Amino acid sequence: MPHCIVEYSQDLSEQITISEVLAKAFNLLKNSGEFEPTAIKLRAIAYQDVLSGLDDHSFLHLRLHILSGRTTEQKLALTTALVEGLGAELPMVKSISAEVLDIQRESYIKRIS
Repeated sequence: MPHCIVEYSQDLSEQITISEVLAKAFNLLKNSGEFEPTAIKLRAIAYQDVLSGLDDHSFLHLRLHILSGRTTEQKLALTTALVEGLGAELPMVKSISAEVLDIQRESYIKRIS
C-alpha cells in the first residue's frame, strides 16, 4: 500500500514523460516515511477529452488510496509533498492536485503470488 493513480490531461504527453512523473511521485511517497518502498504502486491514466473553466486545461491529479488509520495531518503532509514536489518539477502544468482516499482495513484483501 499505497495505490497512487495519476490522472492527467493527454496534452501533457507532448511536454512531459509520464514515466518520469511516476518516478518522481514514487520518490516523494518513499521519502515521506509512511510506506515501505516495496508496497508503493503507481499507475497513470491519460484523459483526451478535458474541459474546465481555465483557459489552459492541463492537469495532473493524484488519487492516493491508503489503508485507513492515518491522521488528517499525515494525509495532508502526503498531499502537500506530492503537489509541492511535482509542482516544482513541472511548472508547465496548469493544475496539480492530490487527495487521499481511505481503504477500509476490514474489507481490503489482496493476493500476491
